[in-house]
Amino acid sequence: MPGNYRRQNTYDHTMGMTYDRQISRMTTASAPAARGAGEEDEEEPSTMSRVGRKIKTSIADFFGVGEEDANKSQRWNNRRMRFYRGKFREDKMPGKDQADSDDVLGDMPAVPHVYDPLRNPTRHSEYSSRRTTPLSSTSTYARTRGPPKRPRKDSVVKMTVKSIAGVRKKLRGKPSVQRQRSFAPASLAGEYPDDLSASMIYHSYEDAFSLVDDVFYDEPAISPEMRMEKIGEDAEMEIHSKGWRPAHRYGHQKSHQMDESVSHFGMKRIDNVVRDDLEDHDKRQIGMGFVGRLFNRSFRSDRLSSYVKSQIDDFDDHRPYFTYWVTIVQILCFIVSVAVYGIAPIGTGETAETKYVMMPNLAIENIRYVENDNLWIGPRQADLIHLGAKYSPCMRRDENIWNGIGKDQAEEDRSGCCVRDDGSGCTQTVKDLCEPTLNTFMKWNSTNPGKGGFVAGAVCGQDPNYCTKPASVQPFVWDKNSLTKWPYCEETSKPSSNTTVVSEGRHMTCEISGRPCCHGIQGECMITTREHCNFVKGYYHENKYLCAQASCLTQICGMIPFSDDLAPDQFYRLWTSMFLHGGVFHLVITIGFQFLIMRDIEKLTGCIRMAIIYVGSGIAGNLASSIFLPYHVEVGPAGAQFGILACLLVEVLQNVQMLKRPMIAILKIGGFILFLFLLGLLPWIDNWAHISGFLFGFLLAFALIPYVSFGQWDRTRKIIGIVLSLGGAIALFITLIVLFYVLPLYNCPGCQYFNCIPFTTNFCKNMEVGIDRESTYSSNL
Repeated sequence: MPGNYRRQNTYDHTMGMTYDRQISRMTTASAPAARGAGEEDEEEPSTMSRVGRKIKTSIADFFGVGEEDANKSQRWNNRRMRFYRGKFREDKMPGKDQADSDDVLGDMPAVPHVYDPLRNPTRHSEYSSRRTTPLSSTSTYARTRGPPKRPRKDSVVKMTVKSIAGVRKKLRGKPSVQRQRSFAPASLAGEYPDDLSASMIYHSYEDAFSLVDDVFYDEPAISPEMRMEKIGEDAEMEIHSKGWRPAHRYGHQKSHQMDESVSHFGMKRIDNVVRDDLEDHDKRQIGMGFVGRLFNRSFRSDRLSSYVKSQIDDFDDHRPYFTYWVTIVQILCFIVSVAVYGIAPIGTGETAETKYVMMPNLAIENIRYVENDNLWIGPRQADLIHLGAKYSPCMRRDENIWNGIGKDQAEEDRSGCCVRDDGSGCTQTVKDLCEPTLNTFMKWNSTNPGKGGFVAGAVCGQDPNYCTKPASVQPFVWDKNSLTKWPYCEETSKPSSNTTVVSEGRHMTCEISGRPCCHGIQGECMITTREHCNFVKGYYHENKYLCAQASCLTQICGMIPFSDDLAPDQFYRLWTSMFLHGGVFHLVITIGFQFLIMRDIEKLTGCIRMAIIYVGSGIAGNLASSIFLPYHVEVGPAGAQFGILACLLVEVLQNVQMLKRPMIAILKIGGFILFLFLLGLLPWIDNWAHISGFLFGFLLAFALIPYVSFGQWDRTRKIIGIVLSLGGAIALFITLIVLFYVLPLYNCPGCQYFNCIPFTTNFCKNMEVGIDRESTYSSNL
């Protein structure tokens, strides 16, 4: 239509193709397909076919093997044309036929320029002269793009806050945070030369000048010729920069040579270094990264063809959100654990403590208690279990642990109520610990059954004949042969108070001086006083009568209670243990590793892929440790960290074709990983988690780590590698699940030598766990 201005399609002289702004702003799914002049509209596909095609395309793109289509190619070509960073490319230079390019849109009318009437009067002449300029005298880009849109000004409140913050920083001698631009004016000069570049650069500078608030700044009258002369110098310097790396690697001359005449207003708010970081930020390069620079790795120039360089430039530079999140969570978990549970004795051996405490027989005895030291300066083993550490007996039913619990219950079945004759109280114990001269041991048996024919009993404070909730009535009669199967009595009717020296109701009226105490990490229980239980750092059950009623293993494991007290099911410890640490040193090592190596890898892979590798490797490592070291308390992301190390090795193997001295690079990273495995042979380090996490992370990395393709064969190899790697990871995980739950290894003497080699007698003592224990029901430790 005459007088109207169409901005959708523009002919690009540098590319020789139609530049479709409509498609450039759409996603691949929403962009319309190009049709010929005589083509008819195709039948619209069904919803299911569109969803299926979308899922297939998304999966292929996630693994880096997606096909390019016309719409996506058009979209990325347009995006490169609009957001290209200013590096010189031969394919962007105009051809010989560019001289006739103005004829493409020569029949279009002049573009009316909209200007702000409140702008600086010194610049109205420039706008007026430009408004009267015919379209043929300007570049194609300027005619199609039009004047830049002026952004909204900040509110008065926001400007006031910024001003106060700037004044405070200036008073402290620190420069204030500067407003940043998305690109520098000179960065576009290398891509669009001649009249196209001149128009783009002019409008870029015009946009920069339009950001200035005329109320607070007076703009100098600078002619467009002066601006173009200065910009041309910067553009020429940019074009002569060699190589495919970002321009700021060769120096910051471009930023430091900005026009001094315009730096005293508006532009002075943009820090040069910050602006350069936005233009050509230090992008994480595949095959290099932190470790590559540390090992002095370099590329082969003959392999860096334009096709390879374009792939490297197209890689996204992700922000390490997952690294920051997981590190913050780990720090918070450690602070909470130390604040709640305190710190264990520091050292490499054991610490023994003695104290005089009152025992259930009311005697004061000197009790000795021994606990393991913590080299890392952190919580105790039992506290780490309570927080969610990796510990197999809390994750499955362990035969060795339950055999020890069974010994305690068998001894409790033989127990009775020891009533002191002086009326000072009573306690539940075995006959050997009840002094007959001062106490009366009340015990029912087949020759002397209790009321109602009960052979098991008596129990201090609990009797089926006096319990009203739950009452022992048909069909819920209490077990007459085993008191460990008795339920906990919530309500009891006391017998009459006229007791004699020999009375069948004495065990119900005496004052109980000992209750169940759960202690240790293997479900041990004993009847003792609260003072003694606190000294051994146990869990005292004030309202329980028998150890069988306390469910000590559930108490020791903590967290979410078992769905069945006889079947531990806290499998989520494979996940929670990755966020816990044994101490300060352990946490510092984790933070250093994740900020130096893991964050560097995540810049290449992205947070989703990094989360899959980190969590998957950590769970696989903890699962292997639970199989081969079931009674060791382990915390920390050891398996996950070795999965990240596997990513470093896979990155070298995937991009070995473009590395100088590839065997040296493989030996360096392999030797570094081998050295860390050798450190795992020392105490306090879980080597089983290391090896399993490394293998699982290696398989996942082959499927998820991006790499450079050198042809169609490489793409085929990538697809085959993805299938084999994912299949191997699934097979490895299923094998570990079977070994842990279906075919458990309860006793593997040789497995500990892979985790710790006993060079001396006490070298690995801290890692030893005794599982063939006797009953602790009547022991005083």
